[in-house]
Amino acid sequence: MATVLTYLDSYCERAGDPGLLAEPLNAITNLFFIAAALLLLRHLRRLPNPSYTAYADCWLLVAALAAIGIGSGLWHLVPTGTTVLMDVIPITLFIHVYLIAALRRLLGLSWQRVGFWWATYLLASIAAQITLPPNLLHGTILYIPTYLTLIVLTLAVLPKHPAAGRGLLQMLAVWTVSLVFRTVDLEICSALPIGTHFLWHTLNAFMLYRLSLLLLQTARSQTE
Repeated sequence: MATVLTYLDSYCERAGDPGLLAEPLNAITNLFFIAAALLLLRHLRRLPNPSYTAYADCWLLVAALAAIGIGSGLWHLVPTGTTVLMDVIPITLFIHVYLIAALRRLLGLSWQRVGFWWATYLLASIAAQITLPPNLLHGTILYIPTYLTLIVLTLAVLPKHPAAGRGLLQMLAVWTVSLVFRTVDLEICSALPIGTHFLWHTLNAFMLYRLSLLLLQTARSQTE
């Protein structure tokens, strides 16, 4: 049975080559996620009281960022059924942790309402993967529910916290460009053999770092 994961192994740079170093740019740009995790960790450690309890969501985001870099790096070095899960699971973890934390910290929702909207997002994501063609947009369909959720979150945050809302809006613009690079990767192989997937990694690492830093800054203001 074809699923969205079936279409995550097709990248222009690899071009069917099973070798370990067939995707040098796709592999090495995962170091940006690890760098993002280290930068976020540095900000956390500089807090007056960076307790695991008060900043549990931020610590989880650090771990998820590092795991994304490691998992995706392994996937682009050795594409197997195991490494694809090592790629997808940390990304999924980051998305869910960030959504829950943003609903709580940026919108100030009760835990009951956070649970409701998180469950709504989860069901929408599952429905999209079940009903939409898994090869739609070369697998980018996996991220469309999250993209739409970020749009809704940005619109909800803007009136309440304009500065944070503008930060979300900027990262939404970055992610829009990033999604384009991911989608067109296979379409431009003849003109650009290295593809554009490495730009997806580069822009995503920057975006996830900035989104995480925004959340950390909000958390700090709430605990002071």
